[in-house]
This record gives sequence, structure tokens and C-alpha cells, in this order.
Amino acid sequence: MNMVIQKVIAAITLILFLSPAMALNSLDTANKALFYQTIDNSSALPNAEKIDALSRTLLGSIYVGGSVGEGEQGKYDKDPLTRFDVFDCTTYVETVLAGAISSTSDEFQSNLQSIRYRNSNVDFVSRNHFPSVDWFRNNQDKLMDITPDVGHGQARVAKAMIDKSAWYKYLTGDVLQCDADSSSECLTLLNQLHDEGRIYSAEPAYIPYVPLTALFGGNTNEVNQALLDRIPSGSVISMVRPNWDIKKYIGTNMNVSHQGLAIRKNGTLFLRHASLTNKKVIDENFSDYFSHYSKTSSLKGFNVQVLRR
Repeated sequence: MNMVIQKVIAAITLILFLSPAMALNSLDTANKALFYQTIDNSSALPNAEKIDALSRTLLGSIYVGGSVGEGEQGKYDKDPLTRFDVFDCTTYVETVLAGAISSTSDEFQSNLQSIRYRNSNVDFVSRNHFPSVDWFRNNQDKLMDITPDVGHGQARVAKAMIDKSAWYKYLTGDVLQCDADSSSECLTLLNQLHDEGRIYSAEPAYIPYVPLTALFGGNTNEVNQALLDRIPSGSVISMVRPNWDIKKYIGTNMNVSHQGLAIRKNGTLFLRHASLTNKKVIDENFSDYFSHYSKTSSLKGFNVQVLRR
């Protein structure tokens, strides 16, 4: 048998007999190596091109919500601090942005921590859990909101009351990866986690957004191309739902439900994001993505932010 064919068969056999955990670990390692290599090879590129290059290396990655935490040393969430095999919408954006602001791959880890955690303090309570009151507020040194410029006089402001204290009380043993109903140790830890929320009071959160009526020309379905042209490639796009009524599910309302990146390819704007619907990181035509939402949908528009450096 030809030696090349023998090697191919051996490789396929190995893949077939890998456990799912081993396969994911292999993908994590491969994706990380490619991502780090892209950081080191694109340090001289403008932000938009660097974000495009970095985010492209992770296309096709599987969507998994809540897949990262504070690592083995974490008190509450012991999921890995970083992963390159699976993402949810925000961890995908965080990973790409951390790579984009890194001059070398050696800087990536600390930059990711500075984006994901208040004052880079790796702790569940310091994690930027809520976009409008945590994530954007604590990253103002890195991101600039250009939504009013994109809206060109049509931008609006979405308000929501964020009740972190109530949200903490809704957290379950799933966060701790244990069963509080059958483990007294888990129940004790869960009670401690619930108590962490006592330091917070409900507060109003405001975020500007471009209404979908501006994107689609009011009562017509015609796409406002001039508006699309004002969205820079590499922008962070956040889906805005004013006073999104989900308190009965998580203890608080919100006003941001999803995040992704605007990427322009050959003159056409795409949304590159970790899609819950498609279960992976994909590119979708920007205007097509939003055209699926009816006028009665709670999703009313999007926020646009760009890197400052």
C-alpha cells in the first residue's frame, strides 16, 4: 500500500476513535495555534483588516453557551478561562477583540482578561456579565460608540432596569456544575453565590441604537444602503431590545440580546457571529439577518462600536 494512503487511513482511524472530549481538545489546540499565528502575522494591519483576519480563523466553530469561566482556580465557575473550539456570541467577540488589540500573541491572555473582567480581576463577580451596564461601561477605554453617526439623526435610546441582585438569586447549580438538590456542599456554594448579589441595586441602563425602520426605509423593505455604508468593517454589533421583558426567566430585564462583528467583503456587509440558530460561527448578509425580524419583534435595532486603537 502506498505510504501516503497508509498515513491518511491512520489519521482517519485516529479521528474516528477519538472521544468527543479529545476531539474538542484537539480542535481547541489547532484553532489556538492558528489564531495566535494570525495575531503575530497581522500586527501591522489596520484594525478592520486584523479583526477580519482573526475572526475568519474561527469560522465554523461550534456554538456553546456558557463554555468559559475562571478556570480551575475559580470559586464558582471552573470552566476554562479561554477556549478556541466553542463560543457563544460574546466570548467570540471578546476573543477577536483581545487578539486585535494585541501586538503579539503573548499579550492575548491579559488583553482578554481586561475585556472580560472589570479591572482584569479574574473572578465571577468581576466578570462583565451584562453588556449595557458592565461590558461596554468597563471597556470604554477600548471601544467607542458611533451609533449616532451611523444613525445619521435617526438613532434612538433603549432603556432597561438591570437588577443584578435578582439575577444572582436566579442562578442555579448549573453555573457551579453541581447539583444543589443532592449535594450540601453545592448548596452552600450556591447560597454564597446568591449572596454576592447583595452589593447591587437595580439601575437603569441606556444604550443608543439604529432602529430597523431606518435600515429598511420605514414602511418599505428597501435597504438603506447609505446607512450600511456608514458601518465600518470590524465594528462590534449588538442587537438591541428596549426593556426586553425576560425578568420572569432570569430575574431582570435587559436591552441587549446578541453580539457579533460587521465584516465587509467585496463591498457587501456581513454579520460574522456565533449564531445560536445555526449552532456555529457563520457569516450572514447583514441586512438579510435583520430582515427576518417582524415589526412586532422585541428586537428593534442595533448598536455600533469600534476599537479606539
